Amino acid sequence: MRSSSLALGIVASLAVLLAWAGAVDSVRDLGDELKSMRRGRVSMANITLLDVRIGRETLDDVRSRFGAANAFRVPPNSASANDEICYSSAAPADETRVIFASGPMGGWSEVTEFQVLSRGAATLPCARSNRVSRSVATQGGIRLDMPLEELRSMLGAPTEQGPGYAVFAFEQKSDHPQRPDFDMISGVKATIFDGRVTSFQVFLIESN
Repeated sequence: MRSSSLALGIVASLAVLLAWAGAVDSVRDLGDELKSMRRGRVSMANITLLDVRIGRETLDDVRSRFGAANAFRVPPNSASANDEICYSSAAPADETRVIFASGPMGGWSEVTEFQVLSRGAATLPCARSNRVSRSVATQGGIRLDMPLEELRSMLGAPTEQGPGYAVFAFEQKSDHPQRPDFDMISGVKATIFDGRVTSFQVFLIESN
């Protein structure tokens, strides 16, 4: 009887573990809420990916460089959700996805975040691009497969960390000369497996 109960307990634990593992498969499964932040900001080099800098380029600029792609929202009918465009690697064996997004603070035009996924859901409407591969990285060196310790050496200790993910969030007043009273929130979210980054999101928004 005891061995039967133990077996059932193990099965139940495995079911919970598998359900959790699916829930944090990529940064798209992490919540938007930032539980804590510290003073500072993500560097210019790390808000730049494939020559697209958050706050400088628009989604139309991205399309002109990567090719046509339809914008989508998750959830689709949300009035406040980001407009996103997705590109996947043109190499058949490479499942890498790169997503650029603009939210309300970017007027649904100016890029406010990007994500790099080692693989993406089949339902993501991604256009193929020769510019996308598993080796894509921010100018500062954030990339897939990098060790978590290397990310920590760049950004300091995570402001939030849990099984399978780490968040590095920062806040300060805007450093833009025309927006000194605006609040700037920036950060990096990453999913981790076996000590290495499997997906990451970089974001920067300003608001008054």
